[in-house]
Parts: sequence; structure tokens; C-alpha cells
Amino acid sequence: MIYLDNAATSHFKPKTVLDALNYDILHSANAGRSGHDEAIKKSLAIESARNTLLHLLGADNDYSIIFTKNCTEALNLAIFGVIKGGETVVTSKNEHNSVLRPLYRLSSEGKINLKVLSQDKNHKIDINDIKEAAKTADIFVFGGACNVTGATLDLEEVGSIAKENNVLFIVDGAQCVPYLDVSVKNFGIDMLACPGHKGLHGIQGTGFLVARKDLPLVPLLFGGTGTYSSDVLPNIEIPDSFEAGTQFSGGIAALEAGAKWTYSKLDFIKKNIDRLAKSLLFNLADIGATAYSFETNCGVVAFNIKGLDSTYVADILNDNKIYVRAGLHCAPLVHEHLGTLGQGAVRISVGCDNTDKDILVVSNVLESIVRKL
Repeated sequence: MIYLDNAATSHFKPKTVLDALNYDILHSANAGRSGHDEAIKKSLAIESARNTLLHLLGADNDYSIIFTKNCTEALNLAIFGVIKGGETVVTSKNEHNSVLRPLYRLSSEGKINLKVLSQDKNHKIDINDIKEAAKTADIFVFGGACNVTGATLDLEEVGSIAKENNVLFIVDGAQCVPYLDVSVKNFGIDMLACPGHKGLHGIQGTGFLVARKDLPLVPLLFGGTGTYSSDVLPNIEIPDSFEAGTQFSGGIAALEAGAKWTYSKLDFIKKNIDRLAKSLLFNLADIGATAYSFETNCGVVAFNIKGLDSTYVADILNDNKIYVRAGLHCAPLVHEHLGTLGQGAVRISVGCDNTDKDILVVSNVLESIVRKL
């Protein structure tokens, strides 16, 4: 089996991740709900994960982390939680539906003025367009990397533009963390949403939002927090007021373990992913496939073969025990730009444990498809 769908979820999990999850299962308790030793240990483990992630992502004491079940929930919390009404929000056509659908919902309700920037010929968002949009913007919502083409955005430069124009800056880190350098404080990022199960090698069911503590954010969920027991929240504080209900303490502990492992191996991971993605692009060009990816540092390569439907190609790969993703990838505006709304695209996303042999095997199968044509 060759797994090349790491942009959806990473296949490889370090042993430390499995150990952390297993330990939590064998020592079950509810963090923040009781005063006995096991419950306190769970609370301390969650705080440890918070502090680890803040450190790794370059955030200081002005920030905290709100744990969620995935990156989509984190983005919804960031977007719905900060909108008061009447804001001008700027995003791009390179975004995932977890950004676009909340914004289009708010726009359709007349709550925001929405501006969606288009891609250039290299499938990127032009910095000059962002500079122009910043003149009238209140909020930026951008991803660090497109989940279809892998096209990246210079978050540091966009953060500088946002700061100069007093624009709130929200970042979707689903595809760029940890492959791109992200320093929340230095880049002027107000909120960063991330999944736990992709590049950080945690498990599914985990995500988080890095947020400035002083933001006037409104909770998405209401319920027991373990801090206050009144019928209404007397104070809204980050993170306490935003983690209603029982936390997935095992997943959070596993996420911390995965993040530590990932950053300890990050130099190798980045070089391996970039090299293999470049090799794949070379092979795709050699067999006459149409590639839509120009950047390889996040390991995402999208392509099509002649006029074949992308799901047909993915099915053949699946028959050969090669696992990729095909279709529209929850990003219809990207495919509108690429001209692939009807065909979709095959997406291969390289992971930390993929090898040269994996790329050779998938390339040979794709070449056999071309030969049959």
C-alpha cells in the first residue's frame, strides 16, 4: 500500500502519539470537572499541550489556544466569533470551503461586505491586490497554502500589510503548518486555525485556534466549562469560555506528542516532501500530464491526464493500492480558475514517510494509463 493523501490526513503517526493516546484511555478522567488527582493530571496535560503549541508557533503570553475538534470548527469560531456586523472582509478564491462557506453565509445575510480576490497565472494571490484591498478592509481571512495546487501566500508580508492598515488577520493553517515558517507574533497574525491530524501528525478529532487573548471573540458553543457554574457566562475569557463540554484529552495529548516529534524532525520532513514532490512533477511532465502545481514545499501536487475524469484515474490508482484524492477538494473556486469544475483533479500529497520508490511506483502506473490511451 502506498498512501499519498496526506493533505487530507497524515497516514504516519509517531509511536509517541500512540503512547499518549493509549495512556489517556487507560487513565480516563474529565479535565476541569473534578478535584481528584486524575482529573487534575488531565487538566495539566491539556495546559502542557497549549504551551507547547504556542511555543512552536511563535506565540507569546498575549495569545492562548482554544482546542476544537478540527480546523473547520476553529475557522468557524474565528470568523463567526469576531463579526459584529458591517465589516468588510477580504479573502481569496484559493480558499477551502471551511473559509468560504462561513463568509458567504454572512454575506448572504447582509452582515458583511465580502471581497474575494482572484488568482494570477501561477495560481497565487497577488500581494498588490491584497495591498489595494487593505485600504478598505476590516478583516483578512487567508490560507497559508492552497489545498488543491499548493500555491502559498507570504504570511509575513500579508501580516505587515494588515498591521499597517489596522486589519484583523485570520489565517487558515491547514496545509501550511508546519511546512512553512509561521511565527504568529512576528507575522502579526491575530488568529491561526490548525488541524491536529495533518502536518502535526496528531489524530483525527483534534484542532485548535491560536487567538489573541484581548480579542472580543464570541463563543461558538455554550455549556459547562468547569470554571463557572452560573446559568450565563459572567466573563468571556480565552480559552476558558470557548471549550464547552468534555475535552478530547487523549487527542490533545497525542497532538502535543505529534507536534514535538514533527518539529524535532522538521528539517528532514520538509526536504523529503519537497524533493519527492519535485520528482513527481518531473515525471508528470514526462508522461504529458497537466500539472496545476508550481510550488512543492507543502507536498501538494494536483494534475489531470488528458481528458480523463479525475475519479477514474484515482480509481485505477486505488486498484493498485495507491491512495490519492480526486474531485473538487472542497475548493470550487480553485477549480473554476483552473477550468476543471467538470473534471476535477487528481491530488497527490506527499507525507513524511513517503519514499523515492513510492513516487516511482505511482509514476509507472500513471504512465501505463497514458499508454492505454
